Amino acid sequence: MKTLYVDFDEDKIISNMEDVVPLFPLGNMVFFPNTVIPLHIFEERYKQMVDDSASSHNLICMTLMNENEKSNDDNETISKIGCVGRIISNEEIEEGKKNIILYGIGRIKIDEIIYSKPYRQAKINLIKSIEAKDNSALYKRIVDLVGEWNLLIQDYNDSYKIKIDPNANFCKLIDSLSSIVVSSSLERQYLLEELDEGKRGVRLIEVLESRIDYLMGKLELPDDKSNLIN
Repeated sequence: MKTLYVDFDEDKIISNMEDVVPLFPLGNMVFFPNTVIPLHIFEERYKQMVDDSASSHNLICMTLMNENEKSNDDNETISKIGCVGRIISNEEIEEGKKNIILYGIGRIKIDEIIYSKPYRQAKINLIKSIEAKDNSALYKRIVDLVGEWNLLIQDYNDSYKIKIDPNANFCKLIDSLSSIVVSSSLERQYLLEELDEGKRGVRLIEVLESRIDYLMGKLELPDDKSNLIN
């Protein structure tokens, strides 16, 4: 059975958000506000996590787990800055496994990790971005670079093209692009943790410029298994 939650008031969710939500840390996964992420849930503890969330607020907090850190201490391996998302699709498949889709609501800071359930929970606080005073030049440069990228690969697979919402504000633009054009999880985490929208925009421009420089120096695109584009 599949349940969809497509109509919701984002501002109301934020204003009524509980300060303790389920915590789902994953290696190599950085979740941004204003984006969606599909998740396949198969572990028993996380199946319970989804059930508990679906029966209350439909919220789950995602954060990066540093799998290279040789420690069993969550305080050392789990990033303290993450993103809280709302379940917008919940499908139960065989053996109680679940396919869910989260929509990113906002950046959060983890104040405490709680272990009262089979899965982790986190006491969180929402954190706001610092708006750039004049982001019009940055916005235009990013859009121009996306157009340049798409022009360069117009004779290749359309799946390599970058699609942007022309109505997106600056914050949504850089969050959505950060989720698809930045390959390194540590670099993505930097862009998640950087609260200054202007600095995020500048770094995203640098990434796009480097991708374009790389592409222009190659006769062929990387194959489908490459992570240089994805």
